[in-house]
Amino acid sequence: MNSHSLGIHFGSSKPANEYFKPNLLLGLFPTLFPYGCGAIEDLSRPIKVAFRKHIQYLLTYQDKRFETHHSFMFVVFNMLQKRDACFNARLMISRSYFKNVVNQLQTLTPNEIQTALANLNKDKISSISDPRINTLLKGIKTVGGHVHGSCQSRAALRTKIHALVYKKGLPIRTVHPADTYHPLAMYFTGVNT
Repeated sequence: MNSHSLGIHFGSSKPANEYFKPNLLLGLFPTLFPYGCGAIEDLSRPIKVAFRKHIQYLLTYQDKRFETHHSFMFVVFNMLQKRDACFNARLMISRSYFKNVVNQLQTLTPNEIQTALANLNKDKISSISDPRINTLLKGIKTVGGHVHGSCQSRAALRTKIHALVYKKGLPIRTVHPADTYHPLAMYFTGVNT
């Protein structure tokens, strides 16, 4: 099997399309797929398996070759992040109000965006007065909030933790060591160790 039959072209200046390319991971990781089969999103498969489910299955192989590979997990996580971001962006642009948002965002100049970024980098808490920039930031937070590992998803998790602490109180863990074996308890009772 040569590299052209797998659909791999080395040395291209353009990034490879990773959507519905079942041979992409086969070519990237020939040691993980030594027989050239078992591709993710293979269209010839009689029962379709979702990308995420197939990755979960591969990571639970008994021989742990996918789990312990030095870069497989990072490449696949990156692919999942991009897919989540694109999916959430597609959901956002399908909303009825998005046409108005696009019209507002098209009036932004690169200098205005750079000034807003500089202001955001100076202050942790910023008060940007331009509503167009605020709309852009809100869209970024909305899309990024559903992408695992992003700053927005971590902020959303922190918010959930704060809400849980507010509702249920701080988590408390009490540890009671056995007094019969504790060195201080044995000392005070007169037992020599």
